[in-house]
Amino acid sequence: MMTLSLNEGSAAEVALAGASPALRAMLASEEYGRLHDDEKPHLKARLAMMERIDAAPKKQPAIEAEALRQHAGERYSEGAIRKAYYQKWAGGGRRWQDLINRARVPDEAAGLDPAMVLKWHQVFFRKSGRGRAAHRELQRLWRAGDHFPGFPAQGRTKHLPPRLSYANLMRGKYKPTAVVKRVARIGLGAAHDLLPGVLQTRVGMRPGSFLLFDDIWLDLYCSVPKQFGMRRVLQFHAMELLSGDQIGRGMKPEILGDDGRMERLKEREMLFLFAHVLGNRGYNPEGCLCVMELGTATVPERIVRLLHDFTGGKLRVEKGSTKDHPLAQGLYAGRAKGNFKIKAALESSGNLIHNESGDRLLLPAQSGNLARLNEPEDLHGRKQHLDQLQRAALLVPREMRDLVVRNVTPPFAQVAELLDLIQERINHFEEHALEGWEACGFMAPLFRLSLQDDWKLQTALQEYPAPVRAAIEESLRQDPRLTTCRRMSRHEVYVQRVQPHLVTLPPHLIPEILGQELAEERRVGKDGRFHFEDANLDGAEHHYEGVAVDAEGRETALQDGETYATFVSMLDPHWMHVCDARGRYLGKAPRTIVPTRGDAEGYARACGQRAKAARERLVPVLRAAAPLMRRDAEAAEQATDLLAQLGQEALQEKRTQRQDATALLLARQGGHDDEA
Repeated sequence: MMTLSLNEGSAAEVALAGASPALRAMLASEEYGRLHDDEKPHLKARLAMMERIDAAPKKQPAIEAEALRQHAGERYSEGAIRKAYYQKWAGGGRRWQDLINRARVPDEAAGLDPAMVLKWHQVFFRKSGRGRAAHRELQRLWRAGDHFPGFPAQGRTKHLPPRLSYANLMRGKYKPTAVVKRVARIGLGAAHDLLPGVLQTRVGMRPGSFLLFDDIWLDLYCSVPKQFGMRRVLQFHAMELLSGDQIGRGMKPEILGDDGRMERLKEREMLFLFAHVLGNRGYNPEGCLCVMELGTATVPERIVRLLHDFTGGKLRVEKGSTKDHPLAQGLYAGRAKGNFKIKAALESSGNLIHNESGDRLLLPAQSGNLARLNEPEDLHGRKQHLDQLQRAALLVPREMRDLVVRNVTPPFAQVAELLDLIQERINHFEEHALEGWEACGFMAPLFRLSLQDDWKLQTALQEYPAPVRAAIEESLRQDPRLTTCRRMSRHEVYVQRVQPHLVTLPPHLIPEILGQELAEERRVGKDGRFHFEDANLDGAEHHYEGVAVDAEGRETALQDGETYATFVSMLDPHWMHVCDARGRYLGKAPRTIVPTRGDAEGYARACGQRAKAARERLVPVLRAAAPLMRRDAEAAEQATDLLAQLGQEALQEKRTQRQDATALLLARQGGHDDEA
């Protein structure tokens, strides 16, 4: 005799019972197919339970028996089986839909009227996206007798019906979307990241065809000479989009002016970065788009026209829109501001810079990106301590003042050097997830001679002799474990795949881009060099040779004591562009080499530069002294000839005397022989 398990969902019972017409009808329904997978087995078990109870001659004993069973892993009380399921199922025409657990699967047909959902969203928007306040307003409207779609006006109670509870209205089905909340609280511009964008790829992009420019406030402070308190570090930077390489950057601290205003990034710094990128890094001559904003990181229209005319429209500047359009015509628009999406790649790289520069050991004065929310607690005490030390430093000799505050907040020069190293390290990251890298072929093949060796670039195979290289290549073909590949770094891609396709602007256009208003008048010293200090640079003393080198390499010596219009930036400190007083471009003056004491190689280069400069400065002397030097040279030549003639005569006389002495000696020796 076969006994059945009390587990209704067992395979044996299903095999005995077979599929009833009600079960087959349920399985064929599209409504059943739309149910969650975790609800389907429970629904089958409930339907089978209802059919067993319905087939039993006495319902109560059948219900009691079902309460002892497990139905797809669940147990039900007698009351739940009778009231929640059987009576509802039997009284409703034995519809399987009445057996669905509506806590798991809400009844879509019994939901709120769409017009009611719209009313809720409008109240939500009216209350600036604050849900609790919106629900309280909904309660006030209900009590005031306002129209609520789907709910009759007669017979209203004081409180909202359960379907209009806050919990129900904030369910995913009725809850206003994140876009509604963001627009309600701030505006359309703040919801850009929640709206669909245009997907783009770097695959197929020409090298150097997109250059991105932007400014960034770094999340740290520094100390600045002759300034009390901490100053935020600011930066302009540029990126070549195909490689993702940061090809230019320039930093400066906030400066408190005499008028009490804080001076931050200005057009001057942006123009120097722009000129540096196009004059030293280059652009694609077939077409290049320089992408920037209309705010701080931008260039004036005169430069846009200049580049367009010079390149025939190949080098263009695109600026992001600053219009914040209203939601609909007739509504108020927001304040004009830049569209960050136009340079999203550069914006996202800024987050990487923030993360990598968050080193509290090397850069202790961290600010946090939102001072009101996440400013480090110790920054307040650090600021107070720095203020006390700076005031105390006024009592010590000037050369010791920087040492007093260095450990509290590093000086700007040290911070800028560290940030340069950090951002160059980012350029050389090999572990990154930049889009389209594999499809673009930006992969570096590697090899190793054995499983224990380190990986090397396969380009290193060229260093081996041909027979050895052939043997290694055969070994690599035989064992795939000896070869692999890695992602190239941003800088590798830029140097190997981008830079060969670029051209630079001619040097004479650099002063025109910068404008004569940014020129500094500087005088050539008596030693034929420029010597100056500039607060716009780093406040230190700088030295440049008094020679202008043009694009063809021709050198022009600059006049001692003469004043020239010069352009120099720490973005490219090795050269200084020089124009005469009338704005005519003369060339680039090289920076004077100032080696560190003990640097033998640097000292040798400095000596060579000095010797070259000395020869050039002696050219006018040689020209002025040419007659005297010619006379002295002729006299010296005559004296040399005379000395040579006298030397020949003296030599001849010595030779004659030596011959006579030899003859006399031989004669004497012959006489002795005869006597013997």
